[in-house]
Amino acid sequence: MKPLNEQIDLAPSCEQPDDLWAKRCCQQALLAIEQGCYGVGAVFVNAENELVCESRNQVFVEGDYQSQRHAEMELIDLLENQFSHLNRRNLTLYVSLEPCVMCTGRILLSGIGRVRYLAKDAVGGLLTHRHHLPPAWANLAQQVSVAPARVDLFWSRFAQQCIEVNADQMRQKVVKHWEGMR
Repeated sequence: MKPLNEQIDLAPSCEQPDDLWAKRCCQQALLAIEQGCYGVGAVFVNAENELVCESRNQVFVEGDYQSQRHAEMELIDLLENQFSHLNRRNLTLYVSLEPCVMCTGRILLSGIGRVRYLAKDAVGGLLTHRHHLPPAWANLAQQVSVAPARVDLFWSRFAQQCIEVNADQMRQKVVKHWEGMR
């Protein structure tokens, strides 16, 4: 199998509605992998279908474990710091992997209108399980449209590969970090 960075060059043309944003998410995921982080990327798109900003997982950037630096968290930080004037209800968050518990909470509190993900996270994803949230959080969740992105199957598979390529290594890094804290 070809390396991921070569596979992205073989991607199909953008025929599905969300393919362009899927490609941007996957490019960010590749950058995260190159930096020794989890392969997750995310982008914000406005109501006119224009890129607002993009980011990637940076949990292990600079050699130190920083639990809050998930792709979605980095992206929301960027939005709040540089694009606070935008109506968040009109934004769509595209992310290569279904958001985790922490990121889901932040997404719900931030007021983002739509979330589209490329790969489902069967183990840690929460957005597709928002019907299990406590009442106050469930009320927030009702205001967010969540669905798989409308993409060529290539992008969903590619996003999944970006997670799987270094998942064991990432888990070992987290364990090593916590063992060093004892």
